[in-house]
Amino acid sequence: MEKDIRVPSLAGEIDRLERQYFVGRERELDVYARRLESGSSEGCILNVYGTGGAGKSYLLDEFRRLSEAARIPYLLLDCRALGPESVGFCRQLLRSLGYSPERLNALAQDVHSLTELVLDELRDPAGGGKRVLALDTFEEIGELEGWLREEFLPRLSPDVRIVISGRTPLQGPWLASPAWRQLIVRMPLEELDYRAVKQYLSRSGIEREELVRQAWSRTRGHPLTLSLFVSTTLAQSVLPAHAAVIENAFAQTVSVWLKEVPNAAVREAVEAAAVLRRFNQELLSFVLEKPMPTEQFLQLTGFSFVRKTDNGWVLHDMLRDAIGYELRQRAPNYYDRLWKRCVTFYYLALKKKPPAIPSAWERSDWVYYIGDRLVRTLFYQQFVSGFAEALSPANWTEAEQYIAARLASARDVRINGHNPESGEPFEYFMEASDCINIYRHLNLHELYRLDPSIVKLLRDARGCICGMAGVLPIHERTLDYLLTHPLFSAYFSSLSKPELERLRTPREQAAGYFVMFIEVSDYSDPTLCHMAGLTFIQYMLSAGLMVTTSPAIPFFHAIFRGLGFERVKEIVHFEYGDGKPTPYFALDTRGSRLQDYLNRMIAAVGISQARHDGEDRFELLSKREREVVDLMVQDCSNLEIAQKLFLSEATVKRHVTNIYGKLQIKKRTQLLNLHAGRRSPPNGAGSGR
Repeated sequence: MEKDIRVPSLAGEIDRLERQYFVGRERELDVYARRLESGSSEGCILNVYGTGGAGKSYLLDEFRRLSEAARIPYLLLDCRALGPESVGFCRQLLRSLGYSPERLNALAQDVHSLTELVLDELRDPAGGGKRVLALDTFEEIGELEGWLREEFLPRLSPDVRIVISGRTPLQGPWLASPAWRQLIVRMPLEELDYRAVKQYLSRSGIEREELVRQAWSRTRGHPLTLSLFVSTTLAQSVLPAHAAVIENAFAQTVSVWLKEVPNAAVREAVEAAAVLRRFNQELLSFVLEKPMPTEQFLQLTGFSFVRKTDNGWVLHDMLRDAIGYELRQRAPNYYDRLWKRCVTFYYLALKKKPPAIPSAWERSDWVYYIGDRLVRTLFYQQFVSGFAEALSPANWTEAEQYIAARLASARDVRINGHNPESGEPFEYFMEASDCINIYRHLNLHELYRLDPSIVKLLRDARGCICGMAGVLPIHERTLDYLLTHPLFSAYFSSLSKPELERLRTPREQAAGYFVMFIEVSDYSDPTLCHMAGLTFIQYMLSAGLMVTTSPAIPFFHAIFRGLGFERVKEIVHFEYGDGKPTPYFALDTRGSRLQDYLNRMIAAVGISQARHDGEDRFELLSKREREVVDLMVQDCSNLEIAQKLFLSEATVKRHVTNIYGKLQIKKRTQLLNLHAGRRSPPNGAGSGR
């Protein structure tokens, strides 16, 4: 009896290595495995989608390996090679089924015969009747999509599992039909998390914690950029912080993404979106100083590197960084103009809000634009998916266990990062005792009795506790406690009686907040740092007064200053047990102080305070509307304006209506009076490019 001797092949070795470097897609693999095992046709279509370089093809390779392990035939077609005809699709599929060129040439070439043959082959009982048909780069399917959806897929056996992979999710008719919606399971591919990035780097021979942090900060877990970054780093034997490595990885990634952008007008919109944290049609029009056509905006939001959020659309972090970096190098004045227009937009929005409270996303975006570079680097490099949960009897034991674990495992921390705008590195050091100092004095029962909303548990995307926050609302029920507790009393006892009475508001209307602490399990983990920072920021501008304190750690104090907090003069406490005088920091935006704060922050980014409200309102006008205003103040009629600007008179009338609405006026004489009170003409703020 002959022995079954398996000779290792190069293909097998490549497959083994690729599997070794495959990390971070456990959830997707679990969904796929369950779909293979399921006997139901519900959810038989897996729709994998994500940006260029998100790892879709690598995931499909892993799907193949899982199928082979289950002895289920796996057929993969690349839609780029199919051609526009359904005959070509059938021939490619038959080739995947093992048909030789000679056998294919002998077949009839009409679509009906080929379709019937393919359907018969796919009903072959091999593998228990199950098969997997995977279609990669589905965005290139073209005219075949309709035939595939209407003629081919509905006739497949229920045992066939279908994977459709592309840059964008299935849309249009796929979602219009309740039947198709029931069959489709969406599988968006996000960036790899920190754990997966660390695992990939380790398998690539990069173990040093400092280098792991830098690679994570640079690539944000985008698989293609991470792979390019590692390969370039290893090939050049340089540290990941080397500028040439970064630019090389960025350039290659951007070239993959921007293949989707068809023309210069849309490229201009992409560049403006790269300056924004999030955008919508109104904001892009304001920043570009001209109306953005709806068709162009819909084209922009349909790209694979753009995703929808609750409050607008966002560009992929890596693309935003890469385009922003290139734009700053190529056209620094234009970039600066776009940035200042963003600041002005939110400045005007916040001015309109009082006495109403700005929404959480408006506060967050405002801080993004006016915060210093450290703030943007630490807290805005990605959208955090964790959440805060109020302390309650249901999670009390978890909270105590977390505190015990932090006290037992505290260690010194180095926070390394780089400025994405300048590339300059920074480093902060925190001693272990400083990281957990607050827990030595924390009384959960006391704070819970005072107000159950004070203590919150910070949980990551998996629901695990990764931090804790203690934020005391300032109102009639908490004020006496704040006056007597040693940690707070030095500040509140320094206030006059009238000032204290202003803080003694009803419980449901907090006069402000005292941030006692916001702590995470690892400050060197960028994801957790983001979560802590955004938790802090969400309270800013939500009430009139925000006060905080912390051990004498340069990292925290730099953040307070970057957010516009001011150190309270001559008031300190000694409650951290280290014998050091600890200062308080305060941000007071009550009444007219909000305007003072806004003016102070925009001045810090180089925007002068407007003396007149009318001047602020003129910033709302588009470039074309400013041209119309220029001619209106020259006493031109609508017809004359139309002739000078090569527009129809109806278009000019529409511009005039929009101008009146934005300036909150009703007639031309009001416009002339408002314009006369400005320091500079509407176009005096500068031009675009």
